Amino acid sequence: MKRIFLLLIIHFFGIASAQKLDYKKSIDSLMNYFQENNAFSGDILVQKNGETVYKGEFNKFQNDTDRYRVGSITKIFTSIVIFQLIEEGKLKLDNKLSKFYPSIKYADEITIGNLLSHTSGIYDYLEWEDYYNQKSSTYTKENILKLIEQGKPESKPNQESSYSNSNYTILGYIIEDITKKTYSENIKSRITEKLGLQNTYCETVETKNYKRNSSYQFDGQNWSKENETDPSFTLAAGAIVSTTEDLSKMMFALFSGNLVSKNSLQQMKNTSLQTAIGYGLFKTPFYNRDGYGHTGRIDEFRAATVYLTEDNLSISILTNGTSVKLNDIVIGLASKYYNTQYKTPDLSVYEGANMPKTEVYTGIYSARLAGIISVGKFKITQAGKNHLFIAMYHDEKSNTKKSRKALLKRTGENEFYSFETSAKLQFSLNKKGFATGIKLMQGNNSINCKKL
Repeated sequence: MKRIFLLLIIHFFGIASAQKLDYKKSIDSLMNYFQENNAFSGDILVQKNGETVYKGEFNKFQNDTDRYRVGSITKIFTSIVIFQLIEEGKLKLDNKLSKFYPSIKYADEITIGNLLSHTSGIYDYLEWEDYYNQKSSTYTKENILKLIEQGKPESKPNQESSYSNSNYTILGYIIEDITKKTYSENIKSRITEKLGLQNTYCETVETKNYKRNSSYQFDGQNWSKENETDPSFTLAAGAIVSTTEDLSKMMFALFSGNLVSKNSLQQMKNTSLQTAIGYGLFKTPFYNRDGYGHTGRIDEFRAATVYLTEDNLSISILTNGTSVKLNDIVIGLASKYYNTQYKTPDLSVYEGANMPKTEVYTGIYSARLAGIISVGKFKITQAGKNHLFIAMYHDEKSNTKKSRKALLKRTGENEFYSFETSAKLQFSLNKKGFATGIKLMQGNNSINCKKL
């Protein structure tokens, strides 16, 4: 269920025609539309051959800084360092995890390559049900390893490609074990100082007071500041802070051969046909143009950096607040740049004279396949005017616990839509006007949900 509702799955689609001369005005118009409709706050940058061709600043919460947390884009940095260590003869892709952390289940079968490519099957510790209540606490290496070890593996190694933040947190620990330096020191000496990335660093206790943006959540009516995850909790999986300029510079350097060898870069780009997950990079094609990159999310920060190899074109987006899927914005930018057809998301909210108040929909729901097999529970709560929130629900004991929420906007009398998950929810009401169930539609899938 968590994957049905709450994972942001990015798929990049095509571009194929000639570029308009006025693409800058087109991008401005699109991004102003998103910002004015409370759908985007942040910065974007488009570069070609390492030179800026478009820069946009649309931060609704100006803080005199262009630094943002980049979430899982951190994994590109981690992968770069791992491949540098491999090139230095200090590590091998087929080294077993048991050499470093034998207490992790299947450690004698899991390789460094499995960790890089998310084929280890290791439990994702950021799926911990207490995450949103405990994310601001400080964690030691021992704390994190315990969380990883106590979770049930998603699968045995090499059985499937299953994204897990645990893979890269462990890789960060391995980097520290091999180099006898902190992960932060490795990022600094091996990447940021080498490239002159003056606004990129791994957040630590020492850098907590460095000025950067905060993130905010929109409830359909108002923005509220989000509590922050302590960087000790994500480390090599998501603790880096950067700017659009620095991310674009890093990607250009990576694909120009200035950070790892040609063979190492080719391995980073070796992606799964089913999931498009590689060894630190995701495949992000635009029709016949090959592209690679990564997305990220931490708190209400979202991030994306994409590099189209044929055109040496990079697109970097950093946001500290959005109410739409980041994929829609990336596709929009590329479409405007290449002058291709693009359907602008409808950000309007339905208002009808006889529509029920949103409180009639709130409650706990159970999703059932074929109306019989329960696949999970979720909670619907009120948000701003004509909006709702949806979040996973575990049990009554955890009813007071916080969890990641997705915003639902009203699209009909009893219909709502989630931009984040591309899911439609159609509520059914009884004669008294209270919801009794939901038909949830996502792509070609449909699930009936019963109110408990």
